[in-house]
Amino acid sequence: MIPQLYNLIGQKVRHEQRDCILIEVLEDGPHLVFQCPGEKKIQCNQYGNAHRRTHTTYTIHCLNEMKTDLHPVLKSLLTEEHQHELLEKLLTP
Repeated sequence: MIPQLYNLIGQKVRHEQRDCILIEVLEDGPHLVFQCPGEKKIQCNQYGNAHRRTHTTYTIHCLNEMKTDLHPVLKSLLTEEHQHELLEKLLTP
């Protein structure tokens, strides 16, 4: 996988008007998982019953919806040089 993405874990970012922290990189996609430490929501178990309170998380694909550029949140974490390098790696089959 792309080491650049793993080096971003722990970085703070704004996503949907919320302060979040990058907590995980999923190789399938690849996707980024952000957690909002200031927010908690009720998490349900597999049966739909309220189970516990947990921090809100968001998962985004590294590329934008049209798969032509990096996702804006990811772009905010990288320098312009790193953006070009990463985009080239992600778009190369």
